[in-house]
Amino acid sequence: MRYIIALLGCMSFFATAASLPDVPHFYVKGTGKITVVPDTAQVSFSIVTRSKDLVEAKKEADTLSAAVIKIAKDYKLDAKDISASELYIQRETQYDNITRKQVFIGHKVTRSVQLYLKDLSRYSYLVQSLVNAGITEMQGVKLMASNIDELTKKASLLAIADAKEAAKELAKGFEVNLGQLYRASAEAIRGEAAYSSSAMMSMKRDSAPANIVNGAFEPGSIDVVQSIYAVYLID
Repeated sequence: MRYIIALLGCMSFFATAASLPDVPHFYVKGTGKITVVPDTAQVSFSIVTRSKDLVEAKKEADTLSAAVIKIAKDYKLDAKDISASELYIQRETQYDNITRKQVFIGHKVTRSVQLYLKDLSRYSYLVQSLVNAGITEMQGVKLMASNIDELTKKASLLAIADAKEAAKELAKGFEVNLGQLYRASAEAIRGEAAYSSSAMMSMKRDSAPANIVNGAFEPGSIDVVQSIYAVYLID
């Protein structure tokens, strides 16, 4: 969808002369999008244990951590596909309405873990295995493409082509000659709206939230989106 035509330089309202020229010009935005099916899932969850005995709480956390690592290995995850934080220990208290004091209730031991699963058909099974092992705090799943760098480069080239096309379209519509490129940037010029040949949202997920029930998870697709802002002079 196209929106907001760039202002001609002779009618300039721009405050930043260094960013936009004080001569007739077009300010355009190009957008490139590649839609792909994700092939990797980042499964994030927390190992959480509580006990009034700190040693016991840590032991339970270590035991559960070992169980998680075993599950990861059972699902053929490499060591580089397992990311875990250091243990975080927190002393918990609860306010007593009778004594009007904070009362010690125990120690909370937490460790954040991310597993990178490259076989999405096994996602539901993996999550169920984690729940069976005792994981109670799941932060969710982030779907990704393993070749994101390559896709980003391709989307950038599409964005550049889109910006060129938008500038040519404006020049044709206003019956003027398009001049040389004055400036190009991945960042928009603050306060100024560029003419665009498309409007898209970055990294959109089309599928519903993941569900651990077998057969209910659908990875859907993701959009890799890149934008470029360009200023062309008018001859």
